[in-house]
Amino acid sequence: MDFTVPISLDMLRVAAGEIGTLEGPNNDTKYGKWIGMNYQPWCASFVSWCAAKSGNSDLFTRSASVEYHRSFLHRQFYDRDLILYSAKRDPDFEKSVVGGLIFFREGNFWSHIGIIERYDHKHQVFSTIEGNTWPGVPLISSAHGVFRRYRYLSASNFAGIAVIDYSRSGTAPQTGGMVPIGLPYDSSGSSSFPGSRYFYIGAYNNYVTLLGKMLVKAGYGSYYTVGPGPKFTSADQQACAAFQRAQGWSGSDADGIPGPSTWSRLTSIYGSGNSYTQPSFPGTQYFRVGASNQYVTMLGVQLVKAGFGKHYTVGPGPTWGEADRLNCQEFQRAQGWTGSDADGYPGPSTWQKLFQIAGSTPNISNFPGIHFFGSGANNEYVTAMGKKLIQKGYGQYYSVGAGPKWSEADRRACQAFQKAQGWTGSDADGYPGPSTWSRLFS
Repeated sequence: MDFTVPISLDMLRVAAGEIGTLEGPNNDTKYGKWIGMNYQPWCASFVSWCAAKSGNSDLFTRSASVEYHRSFLHRQFYDRDLILYSAKRDPDFEKSVVGGLIFFREGNFWSHIGIIERYDHKHQVFSTIEGNTWPGVPLISSAHGVFRRYRYLSASNFAGIAVIDYSRSGTAPQTGGMVPIGLPYDSSGSSSFPGSRYFYIGAYNNYVTLLGKMLVKAGYGSYYTVGPGPKFTSADQQACAAFQRAQGWSGSDADGIPGPSTWSRLTSIYGSGNSYTQPSFPGTQYFRVGASNQYVTMLGVQLVKAGFGKHYTVGPGPTWGEADRLNCQEFQRAQGWTGSDADGYPGPSTWQKLFQIAGSTPNISNFPGIHFFGSGANNEYVTAMGKKLIQKGYGQYYSVGAGPKWSEADRRACQAFQKAQGWTGSDADGYPGPSTWSRLFS
């Protein structure tokens, strides 16, 4: 496929000049070092690096996350149907996509990104330059690096493209500032409104999670059935609209889409961006046979929260075991990952995805493990169990309501429920196990 790079698009010239650059061990690249997230998947970092080196930073976000690039450019996004429609009706469409971005996804996970050199509508194929990719030819072995690829519109993992208006280069985009890198919220702890582009039906980012958490604290949790964020849904919009109406606002000021006033009112009362910081991935060496550390426990707790704890019999962590690997593998497969990406051993992508659900309502379909019940336990599963026991008619044991801190009331109520099932001895000691859990929530 022959192509000509437009003289004005220095973005492509910079990208093309990097073709053949290979990564070092463990994703070691100059692009990761530049963005401050080395040893991580780096296709998105490569895009931001090319934008900066070509003087086009104002048209792109600076982020190592494919999802953040997609969110930043959502108003310029074309899915497969829109591409076919536009290419058929707009004679200049093939020119307009040059220098744009191409996106891929696996299930609900935005997995990969590249820069578009050309689109051939006749054959429905893109010529791209991508980082953290492999051209699949024997002369490079399996090394990942910057390569030219040819991507067909019909590919199952193709998600869409973003068209960039380079005529605006040199001016700040109307949507405002940059997306934070690494941390789920502003690393400075700022409570400043991040911008309206983060809040629309289908938006997927950590600001949605923060909004939802604040709305739940404000008393609007009844609108949620599965916990807030990171995907913006009608539940977020309805909860936000209810909050806005409670402030006396109406019309477009109470449409459920947060603006600076809504954000300021919420963060001033219910917390700011530094209320939760996603821990960085510690490294693969912490998740191997014989490993015993706090990170194994952290991983296990997140797996249980996400509903992937069925292989635990004694609760997660701190010693790595086959139960950890199996639960992790099921979570990875649920993301649509296969092969070495779903071997049960967490990497940066698994870790990041798991911690995006922090604070969500517990998935009670599987017993989480005895680790969550007993002296000193303080978690959402204690609350879920207590509420269910009260619903089943064992509320007389509680004086202050159910959970989240384990108490003698929980043990006595659970024991009474177990005895009502005809169980005795250790099967009716007041501490839930898989059988109690299954019977209680059936």
